[in-house]
Amino acid sequence: MLEKGKISNLHMEIMMVPTVIATGILSIPSIAGRFARHDMWMTPIAGSLIGFITVYIVWKLHQLFPKLNPIQYSEKILGKAVGKLFGVFLVSFYIHDTGLIIRQYSDFISGNVMFETPSLVFSISIMFVSALAVRGGIEVIARSAVICTTLYMSTSVSLLLLLKDIDVTFMLPILENGLLPVMKGGFVHTAWFSELFLLAFIYPYINSPKTGLKSGMKIALFIMLFLLYIHFFVLTLLGISSVNQFYPVYSNVRAISVMGFFENFEVIITASWVLGNFVKVTVFLYVASLGLAQLLRLSDYRLIVFPLSLLIILLSYWGIPNIVELIDYMTKIQPFYFVMVQTILPLFLLIIALVRRKRSESS
Repeated sequence: MLEKGKISNLHMEIMMVPTVIATGILSIPSIAGRFARHDMWMTPIAGSLIGFITVYIVWKLHQLFPKLNPIQYSEKILGKAVGKLFGVFLVSFYIHDTGLIIRQYSDFISGNVMFETPSLVFSISIMFVSALAVRGGIEVIARSAVICTTLYMSTSVSLLLLLKDIDVTFMLPILENGLLPVMKGGFVHTAWFSELFLLAFIYPYINSPKTGLKSGMKIALFIMLFLLYIHFFVLTLLGISSVNQFYPVYSNVRAISVMGFFENFEVIITASWVLGNFVKVTVFLYVASLGLAQLLRLSDYRLIVFPLSLLIILLSYWGIPNIVELIDYMTKIQPFYFVMVQTILPLFLLIIALVRRKRSESS
């Protein structure tokens, strides 16, 4: 095994929460609101179904191959040649996806916080720090996530300061156009919920594998509730006008004012959001590095972390000219693409593995 570290189930849960939602909370409400309008708050519930299904698929595959990750067991399921091609595709997907995350992160910071600083500076800085954590192994990543995720999630409490300003009438009429708009808005969330497939790369290294399914379901449930919380405040504070903003959550935070004296909470929120994105980038970079090293039959994945980081930075500026194109991609392509790769294809792997095992037992 290229990774010899072990982490607890709690560490895994803490790692995975920002890994899924760190970038999503900024843009999901706006995109989902375009479809669901007044029913925006229901869309995380609809979208979470893919999350629970993905966790179950990953867990069943882990039970069949308890010490292997998808790069390894795909060759056992599909055969060496086809399995290798699947592994190349999966690693390429996560390299590309990490580039998208970096681009979303750097564009937000340079466009909303530090206007005079080139976005490349933020891309390089977060990749460098994440690469250092990845080289330390999964135990270092987990310990870093405990601190970063705690600070990241604790700042979300600041939205409660806006309770006095909410208008629940923005939620009416409920289901004005039926369930279809809610399902369409929920489908936007599936791109993020399908990222729970990353658990397949972490399950082999947890201390209590018997409770892995329960931990995975807890992660999906918590993410659903947290997104529900975020959508509620976006809708009840901004109404359907939130669909015209790229970052409606950030607009809410900027409106926080306590007794007319404590203001500018967006500085604290942005700082905590950076920590959440550090965890997300680190986990994605870890999975891409580990998977690529296994494909190349390397003895140590740490050798390729920094070269791969440089490649990801280059990819983050290739094919995405601006934020408008990025939002269009996240709306029209990403949900289909991510669910296909991280939910549908693993389901096919599971079905083939079960059929082959049943045939071998019967023979």
